Amino acid sequence: MNEFAAQAVAWLNYALTVALVLTGGFFCVLAAVGLLRMPDVYCRMQAATKAGTLGVGCMVLAVATHFASLHVVLESVLVIGMLFITAPIASHLIARAAYFVGSPLWDGTAHDEMRGCYDADSHVLHHCPLGAPSGNGDPRPSMLAGRTSREVMADEDDEDTSRPAKRPQSRSQAS
Repeated sequence: MNEFAAQAVAWLNYALTVALVLTGGFFCVLAAVGLLRMPDVYCRMQAATKAGTLGVGCMVLAVATHFASLHVVLESVLVIGMLFITAPIASHLIARAAYFVGSPLWDGTAHDEMRGCYDADSHVLHHCPLGAPSGNGDPRPSMLAGRTSREVMADEDDEDTSRPAKRPQSRSQAS
């Protein structure tokens, strides 16, 4: 009877490990497809963060169930904990940096909650209520009219007189 119970536990451990590896592989492939198919950096980052974290987490759990020792399980729990803590923070910082440098939003984006909340002059993100920014009462030029950071930087490039102005090329010079 003990031999039968030991074999049942071994097969159960094996089945759980295989299920976790397959689930983790599925989420990792889903993250890769999301990176290739999503239209802008923000959507790609979401796919990579969520699906990638779940995929790697399942793979690490598969390692823990396969080896089934206290040492490996503790290391796996630490790895999963660090992954679940660091992935959202890194994703948030990448999104913030992408927005500040003016990475374009997808044309199908319905709502830009940060529009008009970022002051490109001081690089400070101000609190804005959800919805359209009012634009009234804020003396900073970049905060007026709810412009995006890309629009503000484009205006700054136009006003920058220290660099030589680009001359438009005629068709005969371009070819």
